Amino acid sequence: MIISKTNEKLIKFLIHNVQGLSFASAQKLLRKGDVKVNGKRVKQNINIKPMDQVELYMTKTSIPSVPIVYEDENILIVNKPAGIECATRDKSSDNTYSLEEIFKDKNATIVHRLDRLTEGLVILAKSTDIAREFEKVFRQRQINKTYITAVTGDFEKLGIQKAYLFKNANKALVDISATEKDGYKEIVTEFDIIKKLKDLTILQVTLHTGRTHQIRAHCNYLGHPIVNDTKYNRQTITIDKYKGYFLTAYKLDFDITGNLSYLNDVHLQISPSWTKYLEEK
Repeated sequence: MIISKTNEKLIKFLIHNVQGLSFASAQKLLRKGDVKVNGKRVKQNINIKPMDQVELYMTKTSIPSVPIVYEDENILIVNKPAGIECATRDKSSDNTYSLEEIFKDKNATIVHRLDRLTEGLVILAKSTDIAREFEKVFRQRQINKTYITAVTGDFEKLGIQKAYLFKNANKALVDISATEKDGYKEIVTEFDIIKKLKDLTILQVTLHTGRTHQIRAHCNYLGHPIVNDTKYNRQTITIDKYKGYFLTAYKLDFDITGNLSYLNDVHLQISPSWTKYLEEK
C-alpha cells in the first residue's frame, strides 16, 4: 500500500511511485482491476488526493540496473535513473529500490541526494570514514554540480539569479520569496540557455547554493516550471512517455583539498535520457 501525498491522476501517481512501471503497464493494471483506492477496486484514471490509500497487485520487479560511471577503492559514482530513491524508499512497497539497496554489496552510502524523479550523477562512499570526508567536502562547497533541464516557455532570466527559500516540511514543498524573511535561506542559481524550442527552453543550471528542491522551485518561481514537475506547477508541460522530471545532474567536477584531492583529475559528464522525448514532441 502506498499513501498519496498530492492531488493527481491515479496513473501518474502509479508511475511516479512504483519502480519500473510504465504508462502502458499502469493502464493495463487499471483495466484488469488490479488497483484499489481506499479499499475499493478502480478501473478508471480517477483523481486521488492526499492520504488516499493505493494498493496494487503485481509481481515484484527485479532490482534495476544502475550504471556505474566511476569507481575506485573509496567511492562509486552512478547514473541514477528517474524513479529510484537515493537512500530511503517507501517501505510499504515491494516494487521500489534505493541506490543504497542496489549497491549494498559494496557497502555504499549516499553522500548527497537527488529527488526520486530526477536523474543523474550521484556519489556513494564505500566506508563511514569516506562518507564523513564528503560531509566536509560538501560543507566547504568543493564539488561543482551542473544540471540540464527543460522548462516551459521562453526563458530569458539568464545569469545568476538570487532569491530566498523556505522548506515547508508539512507540505514536502519549498516556498520562494524575492525578499529575506524569517526562516528563509538565500539561494543562488545560475542559468544559461542551451537551446530554445517551440514552447520550452533547455537550460544549463549551476548551483551556487544547495537547498532542497532549489532548481525546481526557482524555475517555477521565475515563471518557467520544469517539464513534468506537476508538484510545483500543475500547468507545466507534461510528457507521459517519460516518468521523471526533465532535469538531469549531468556534470561533476571536484576542487577538493586533503585526502580526496586525487578526484580533482576526474571530470564526469553524461547525457540526459529525456531529450529523445522532446524530439518526438
